[in-house]
Amino acid sequence: MCPLTKTTGICTVTDCGGFFSIKPLRLAPTRVIIKGVALNLRRWLFSSSNKALQILRVGSHLGSGKTAANGEAWSAATGAVMSSNSHCVILMVMERKESWVHEQFWRDSNPEFIGSLEKLRYLNLSGASFGGPIPPQLGNLSSLRYLDLKEYFNESNQNDLHWLSGLSSLRHLNLGGVDLSQAAAYWLQAVSKLPSLSELHLPACALEDLPPSLPFSNLITSLSVIDLSHNGFNSTIPHCSWLETLDLGFNDLGGFLPNSLGKLYNLKFLWLWDNSFVGSIPSSIGNLSYLEELYLSDNAMNGTIPEALGRLSKLVAIEISENPLTGVVTEAQFSNLMSLMEFSNYRVTPRVSLVFNISPEWIPPFKLSLLRIRSCQMGPKFPAWLRNQTELTDVVLNNAGISHTIPEWFWKLDLRLDELDIGSNNLGGRVPNSMKFLLGSTIDLSENNFQVPLPLWSSNVMQLYLYDNFFSGPIPLEFGERMPMLTDLDLYNNALNGTIPLSFGKLNNLLTLVISNNHLSGGIPEFWNGLPYLYTIDMNNNNLSGELPSSMGSLRFLRFLMISNNHLSGQLPSALQNCTGIHTLDLGGNGFSGNVPAWIGERLPNLLILRLRSNLFHGSIPSQLCTLSSLHILDLGENNLSGFIPSCVGNLSGMASEIDSQ
Repeated sequence: MCPLTKTTGICTVTDCGGFFSIKPLRLAPTRVIIKGVALNLRRWLFSSSNKALQILRVGSHLGSGKTAANGEAWSAATGAVMSSNSHCVILMVMERKESWVHEQFWRDSNPEFIGSLEKLRYLNLSGASFGGPIPPQLGNLSSLRYLDLKEYFNESNQNDLHWLSGLSSLRHLNLGGVDLSQAAAYWLQAVSKLPSLSELHLPACALEDLPPSLPFSNLITSLSVIDLSHNGFNSTIPHCSWLETLDLGFNDLGGFLPNSLGKLYNLKFLWLWDNSFVGSIPSSIGNLSYLEELYLSDNAMNGTIPEALGRLSKLVAIEISENPLTGVVTEAQFSNLMSLMEFSNYRVTPRVSLVFNISPEWIPPFKLSLLRIRSCQMGPKFPAWLRNQTELTDVVLNNAGISHTIPEWFWKLDLRLDELDIGSNNLGGRVPNSMKFLLGSTIDLSENNFQVPLPLWSSNVMQLYLYDNFFSGPIPLEFGERMPMLTDLDLYNNALNGTIPLSFGKLNNLLTLVISNNHLSGGIPEFWNGLPYLYTIDMNNNNLSGELPSSMGSLRFLRFLMISNNHLSGQLPSALQNCTGIHTLDLGGNGFSGNVPAWIGERLPNLLILRLRSNLFHGSIPSQLCTLSSLHILDLGENNLSGFIPSCVGNLSGMASEIDSQ
């Protein structure tokens, strides 16, 4: 960026030469061309002469035919200040707050004037949503080196790319988000006429035809970056010898990964996730000595991981999640990965097909920050090769076949974790309170064999999943004060006893509260006004008694209220009718009495499940329940109800359809 003169706010330029800095300057503008409503400026409008670069502030109520004090013409159609001797212009778009500006001014305008700026070298107009197609006048910019029009034009389809042939100096092209389906037959020919192009970014352009090889010698030798992600390609991977980055993620590519991948000797980043590749990772990948990132997740690869992978000393990240890979992984696949920081093989399905058989004496040559392994066989012992991994922030060893206890050396690593997920194993033993967690972290110890009192961890923890264990004793009284950032708390199916602590009322960000299948007793406290975002309450199968607190009626985001099989009594508080968005109301197996409230049908129109079975309700079934058109399950059995079943119950159309997953 050129130097600033603080007294004038002017950025002195000796020769712009068409290069533009996009850093916003914080000095106040020295000249306001048009006064108007103040706007947040995300980007700036600049004009320049041979002597100086002037920062301009523009209001929202733009007229036309305006002339600045120095005679420069103001174009309301483009929002640019032009001068006859401009060497360079930076045009970036304002972050608009006024809908008039956004919808009427910007969408109806098209910056065709830019085509006259023959010395322009850098043009970034991404994300501005101008109306109309890309102006072909851009083809006049023979000096342009960088062009970014990502998500810029609102035209539904772009069928003319012939203007590209005029950009003989272009090195970087980004048309991401521009619909090129009408240009599918010749987009590659148009790009091939750019002799200096080194970076090609065409993500989400509705393209489907990709030749197996690029037939144009200039592309084969000049391109270092190809981003064709989020399209519909279903052919093979193209060969381009000088590539450093290849992003073909989120396409329909399939078949085996070709051995020719190993000939992309300069490749640093290979992103092929979310396609339909099958088979093994080819051994030829071991020839990519510069490779830093390998992303193959979300394919259908059902083969093995080659030992040749262990030769890639510069490899930083391996992402092979959501593939049914098979075989055995030993230290050979990691032997020379000195730069490795991230390894992820994460499968949602519980089926285990990949086995890690790594010697407990092996010392890795790397220091991981992220390790995510799920639904692979790691056990039965806790992996000893982690004992020198002191820089871990994410540890996922879920459904890894690990038994026994977590070794003491793991707790002594003194990690600062963002995620600890060792769920779905058979682990037990000590869980120290002293573990350190980063802001917004997640702990998942679910489906194990922990038989200790409930630990209290860092106040930074946001999600805590301890379900299906044997945690015992009371929930600590200070639980809510010690872990105030919790959004999700799941203590389902443990051996907890005692009462629900009042400090739960301090969990002001809580969305999910699950404490079902325990031995909790006593009343339900009146703290619900402090939990404004609660979405799910599940307290089924405890020994809770007393009445439902009326403060539950303050939970306007509540969707699931389940407190069945307890010892609750009294009438349903009328305040619950304020929870108008509720989907499931399950209060069965208690001692509630009185009439079934008519307000359930009048005020809870979104109910899918209403279960009041095995209570002490009496009187007739209110006909207002017939207005619950979305109701799928109505269970009022084992009460003291009398009278006739309303005939309108047959009109509950929701019972004839399936419940959509929520």
